[in-house]
Amino acid sequence: MRVIQPIVYYFSETGNTETVARAIASALGADLVGPLTGRERADADLAFIGTPTHGFRPARPVRDFIERNDWSGVSVGLFCTYALHPGGTLRWMRRRIEDRGGRVLGELAVKGEHSALPLLARGRPNERDLRRARRFALNVLRRFERGERD
Repeated sequence: MRVIQPIVYYFSETGNTETVARAIASALGADLVGPLTGRERADADLAFIGTPTHGFRPARPVRDFIERNDWSGVSVGLFCTYALHPGGTLRWMRRRIEDRGGRVLGELAVKGEHSALPLLARGRPNERDLRRARRFALNVLRRFERGERD
């Protein structure tokens, strides 16, 4: 059985998405790549992709990263942070990755403190959110490992 090294790709402006990305990476011993510019090459059998929600969609660097890569044969866990509502962020990511041959194994939306309106979700993501993120990462990894045996 070959060893899989997951990679966590993320874009973050305020630190919310980076905090969640670091929790996921630490749970898996995964490499962390970010913040994304949109020009990176995806190079993983198991990838996690994280973004803040901008206008109910992924941030531009994450959209560019997803659209510029071939996801054939890649299993992916998607996550986003949001202050008001995640909107179609995860759905947009899922559709583009699956259209490019990838397989989405899980999705996670985490509330994060708003940079301009800090009263919204003050202190989030908090420790409870980060525990959810770590569990999410381990669940995606288990799904990936079960798929490898099939």
